[in-house]
Amino acid sequence: MLFEKSKKFLIVSLCTLTLGSCISEKNILNRVIPKSLNTTSFLSIPIDSSNTTGALQTNDGRSDWKFNLKTPSLESGKQYPLFILLHGGVASKNYLKFSNCLVAPALNSMNGFIFSPSGAWRTWSMSYLEKRIDDFIILAKKHWPIDPQKIVLIGYSNGAMAGWERAQQLNQPFSAYILMGSDGKSKQIITTPTYVIQGTDDHFFSFKKVEKRIHKAKLEGSNLTLKKAQNKTHIKACDYVTELKSAGTWLEESVWN
Repeated sequence: MLFEKSKKFLIVSLCTLTLGSCISEKNILNRVIPKSLNTTSFLSIPIDSSNTTGALQTNDGRSDWKFNLKTPSLESGKQYPLFILLHGGVASKNYLKFSNCLVAPALNSMNGFIFSPSGAWRTWSMSYLEKRIDDFIILAKKHWPIDPQKIVLIGYSNGAMAGWERAQQLNQPFSAYILMGSDGKSKQIITTPTYVIQGTDDHFFSFKKVEKRIHKAKLEGSNLTLKKAQNKTHIKACDYVTELKSAGTWLEESVWN
């Protein structure tokens, strides 16, 4: 009972001392919620290895998080980009396929960390996966030589759909988005630079519809760039290496310069 009174007194005191806004009890308690990822497990990832496939232990009551990590050649005192890849498709091994055949070949010259976790059908937008991604970024920035201004989310199909939702949120850790093979829908103005890659022969998401949506969103103030992928389909994601390379150039010349 005494503890509860003391806790409430502390909260009232914080509200009194805070200018402009009051710190709610809910926000205070959220700060002590354990991270979704096990820190010891994270620290066991060997970043001196160029390619690591493993599983992170979690604290969210769900199964361990399978991942692939590609690490650049590290030099003392330097910071590097971090690319978070949200794969498409329903197969659990797609996190390896998309990283190996598409993202790594396309962004090899960017000399950054490429983190590709495993997801499942229609799950990337689920709150526990969003928290895992956020917690991973927090740990990476704290323990690895990550440039906090060069954290990028790359999504394909199912992963891109989650990327569109994420890009509309405030207070996000990403400096840019690269979204491929999706519907291009957004309800809010997107201020974070976003590179949209869409195949003209994508039978799941019509290029013409995506083009119209991007044009409308840009008129409303969204920071979007559309890259037309001529004759590219949806099911052959690995064919988009050239277009993803162009996104790397866009990052260096238009976002990070």
